[in-house]
Amino acid sequence: MAGFATVSLQMRGTGCSGGAYDLFGYPSDYDAYDAVEIVAHQDWVANHKVGMVGISYSGLSELPSAGTDPPDLAAIAPMSPTDDLFSTGYPGGIYNDGFAAGWIASRIDDAKAAATLTGGSLAPLSTTPVSGVGQSWVYYEIDAELAASGGASSTCLANQALHEQSESLSSLVGPQLVAPGTGPGRDPSLFDRRSMDAWAARITVPVFISGAMQDEQTGPQWPALLSALPKTTPVFANLVNGGHIDSTDPQIISRWLEFLDLYVADKVPAPVNFLEGLVLDDFTSFAAGTSAQAPLPAIRFTAAKNLTVARHDFTHQTPRVELLFDNGAGAVGAGDPQSTYTAGFNQWPPAGTAEAWKLGSGGSLATGGRTQEKSGRASLRLDPGVRPATSLPSTGNAWAADPGWDWTPVPAADGAAFQTAPFTSSTTIAGPATLDLWVESASPVVDLQATITEVRPASGQEEYVTSGFLRSSNQVDRRSSTALLTLPTYLRADSRRLSASKLTLVKIPVDPIVHTFRAGTELRVVLSAPGGDRPTWEFATLDNGRQRVSVGYGGVAASSLEVDVVHGVHATASLPACGSLRGEPCRTYQAEGNQS
Repeated sequence: MAGFATVSLQMRGTGCSGGAYDLFGYPSDYDAYDAVEIVAHQDWVANHKVGMVGISYSGLSELPSAGTDPPDLAAIAPMSPTDDLFSTGYPGGIYNDGFAAGWIASRIDDAKAAATLTGGSLAPLSTTPVSGVGQSWVYYEIDAELAASGGASSTCLANQALHEQSESLSSLVGPQLVAPGTGPGRDPSLFDRRSMDAWAARITVPVFISGAMQDEQTGPQWPALLSALPKTTPVFANLVNGGHIDSTDPQIISRWLEFLDLYVADKVPAPVNFLEGLVLDDFTSFAAGTSAQAPLPAIRFTAAKNLTVARHDFTHQTPRVELLFDNGAGAVGAGDPQSTYTAGFNQWPPAGTAEAWKLGSGGSLATGGRTQEKSGRASLRLDPGVRPATSLPSTGNAWAADPGWDWTPVPAADGAAFQTAPFTSSTTIAGPATLDLWVESASPVVDLQATITEVRPASGQEEYVTSGFLRSSNQVDRRSSTALLTLPTYLRADSRRLSASKLTLVKIPVDPIVHTFRAGTELRVVLSAPGGDRPTWEFATLDNGRQRVSVGYGGVAASSLEVDVVHGVHATASLPACGSLRGEPCRTYQAEGNQS
C-alpha cells in the first residue's frame, strides 16, 4: 500500500526456525546482519537496500541489528523501544515483577519446542497443544507438513531439535539478581551485550525513533538512546506523552512515511492516497480503542525537484528532537490521540537551565535562588500494601481515551511530599531529573519511589507526570552521571547500607520529564514505597510497612530535585482538563503528613 515490501522473520530458536533461543544474544544479533544482506540481494528489492521498521520488540531489536553495521542497511525506524533490558526489568535496581516478568515468561514459553516425533507419531509437548506448546501454530504446521509428506518429513519438526537447549534466562530475570548482599546486580557480562544503549553508540545509518513518556511496557527511560546515538548519525526523534501505542500517533506517522521514502526508497515523498490515509489515520485509534484522533498531517516535500532537495528540506525542517505536548487535549476529543503544540531541539536533553529545587519544611519545594530554611526532617512509613499495585485495574485499557485509572493517593502516614508555590508563568521541563535525598533508616536497605505530579490548587486535583525508583543500596553512580542524569552501577560490589543514626545521600533517577506547568499549577514530589503509579509495572519490593525512613532537608543535608527548565516553548493558553492527557491519570489532591 505504501510502496514497501515487508519481510517477517522467525528468530533463532522460536517458531519453526532452527537453533537455540538467546534473548538478544550475539547469535540473534548477527542473524539480523545476515537477514538484512540476504534480503538486500533479492531481485525485487529496490536499490538493493533494506530498511527496518517495527514497534516494541521489533522496534528495539533494530538497534543491535543496526549496530552490527550491515553494509546494505539503509535506515531504521524503531518505535517504543527500551534503552536497556536492566532498566525495564529492574527500574532503580528493583525487580519489575509485573510487565517485565510476564513478558520474559512469554518469551521463554515461545521458545519451547512444540512437539516430538515418537514411534512415528507426532507427540505434542502439552496435553492442550493449542495453548501450551510455545507458539501453538507451530504444532499444527508440523502436523500439516507430516501429513503432506505421508509422515516422512517435517522441516519445522526437525528445527525443534535445539529449542530445548535455549539459553537459560534464569540469570537475567528474577528478584534474586538484585537481592541485597547476595545478588550480583547488573552483571555487565550479561547485560552490556543486550543493551540497546550500547548498540546505539555504533549506529551510523539514519534513525527515525519515537516513543511515549509514560510507556507502560518498555518504559519511559528510552530517551537515553538519543544521547547514545553518535552526533554524526542523522537522527529524528519524537517524544510524546502517552502509552506504548502512542509512538504511532498521526503526527508521528506522517514524518515516518517521509523518512522511509527519503532514506529507504530513495525517492521524493509521495502524497498519501485516500485508502492509505484512511488506514493510517485510523491505526492508532483502532489499536487504542479510542473514538477518534487527529487527521494525518499532509506529507511534505512532495513537490521537491529531486531527492537531494527533498532530503535537504527534510533535515532542515525536521529537528533532531521533536517534543509533542498535551497529547489527548486536542479538539478531536479528550484522551484521543492528538497533541496541541510541539517544540524542536537539536539535542537531548534540550539545552536549558539546570535548576536545583530544594526540599524544605512544611513540604515546600523552593525554586530559584530562594534561601533554604534551617534543617529539618520528614518521616514516612514504606508500605506498598496501602495502595493498588498498579494504577490500572485488570480490566482497564491503558491505551483507551479513558482507561478507568485506579491511581489512588498515598495515605498521609505512608508518604512525604514537597511542592512548589504556584508557577507565575508557563514553565517547561524537558529532560531526565534526579532527586538528591538525604535518608536515615534503621532498615539497612529500603526501596523508594519518587513521583512527579502537577497540582491544580483551584480544582483540588493533581495529574501524574512521571516517577523514579531506587533500591537504596545503589549509592555508587557511573562516571558518566551528571547532576540531571543519575546512572547507578547497580553492582553488588558497590552496594551501601543506610545508617540509623546519620543521614546518607541517595540519588533517585527520575524518568525523563516532558511537561509544561502552566501558571497557577504547582509541581509536587511524592515519596512512597514503590508501586501504584504505573499501569502494568509492579515491584518485588523489600518494603512491607515495617520500614520507616527519615528524609533530611536544609543545612548540609540539602535534599533537592534537579531539573532541566527549557525556554522558547510556546504552550497553548488553556490548561487541559485533568485526566485528558494520554498516559497521565488524575486524582483528588491529598496532602501528606509532612505538609501540615
